[in-house]
Amino acid sequence: MWKGGSGTSKSFRTYFQEEAWKNYNRRMQEAHEEEMERVERIRRMQSVFNRERNKFKRDYERWRENGPGADHQHFQRDDWYWKTDSAFRDQRTNFRRTPRDSGSYPLSHHYSVLGLDRSRTAPYTEAEIKTAFRTKAKEFHPDQNQDNKEASEAKFKEVMISYEAIKQERKNTKF
Repeated sequence: MWKGGSGTSKSFRTYFQEEAWKNYNRRMQEAHEEEMERVERIRRMQSVFNRERNKFKRDYERWRENGPGADHQHFQRDDWYWKTDSAFRDQRTNFRRTPRDSGSYPLSHHYSVLGLDRSRTAPYTEAEIKTAFRTKAKEFHPDQNQDNKEASEAKFKEVMISYEAIKQERKNTKF
């Protein structure tokens, strides 16, 4: 008890302790609220991070399922020229496999330009290749496509180059 104080009234010491407890509890409450706000901010950041990561994870899983040549094919084109582009672009290897080992060696692009399936087990005959070339050449000849001469010329050149490459390959390697 405080000197001079009566037993019924509160002493200075208990009043001081009461104020100290109030201040301490208030500070603890504020610290707790700040901590909860910080935790909530972190949770929001984590949810944004997880959402972005899952988006890229889905892309990666789709890439793993479809193979590296299938990227950018979610916008489908009806045009044979654009469909064959990705098959040719991914051939960046230094070693050469024999044509029968893989359906995705660089000349498969030329076969697909002519509308031929390169993964076929039996090799194409000269007549089949020539008829495929002639049909594509007629289809994309600039005289046949007067409305869009530049595009048809580019495609016609592509058909010619592919046919020449296949002829050269067949001359170099006899089946």
